Amino acid sequence: MRRISYSASILLLLLALPNLLFAAEDTLTLGDGVSVRVLWFEPENLTSPPPLAILLTGGSNNEFMARAQFWLGKELVDRGWALAVPISDQGRKFFVDNSSLMLTVVEQLRELHAVDQKKALLVGISSGGSAALAIAAKAPEHYLGVIATPGRIWDETRFSAMEGLPIYLRIGEKDDFRWHRKLESNAALLQAAGAKVDAALVPNATHIFSLNWSELEVWLDQLP
Repeated sequence: MRRISYSASILLLLLALPNLLFAAEDTLTLGDGVSVRVLWFEPENLTSPPPLAILLTGGSNNEFMARAQFWLGKELVDRGWALAVPISDQGRKFFVDNSSLMLTVVEQLRELHAVDQKKALLVGISSGGSAALAIAAKAPEHYLGVIATPGRIWDETRFSAMEGLPIYLRIGEKDDFRWHRKLESNAALLQAAGAKVDAALVPNATHIFSLNWSELEVWLDQLP
């Protein structure tokens, strides 16, 4: 049987979500004429500033992919998180190659929106999960933790000092791109770098999958 393509599976997920939240949009200037668009979502009926999560999308990092992968973000917004989805016309690796700019993104979002002042949580899907890991590895002390569902390590030399950073890593046991074969070695590398890693295969799942939120909520509650 022919496997469904990555873009087709994302489209099916998008069509299955008729009630996407309305997104505000910010344009952030990061210096040297570089700007990025950010889709902004926040929970309703706020009584206090919400914690901040940054969602990095997979694929081409365009607006279509950002909205298609918002199923994960919506779950976080429903649980009281403010969510920012940065989009660069230079592609998803822009934020990896310029990882320090993510700190500027977070700083400017704090100036524009009333959010909790604790560190931001990095969240990523597919290549966005890989990007989230790489960005956090550059400055782990500035992030609350990383959720990569799925994610993998592109460049092992980036991962040397991640002391105490919580990482929630999930990969489908039938991943279309065989990322599951690297889960054990990637988790070991992260642990060797000092990260607190919660890594597991998701039974019968392929590359894109739904999360066990009762399990993830326990992990979120244990964040510093």
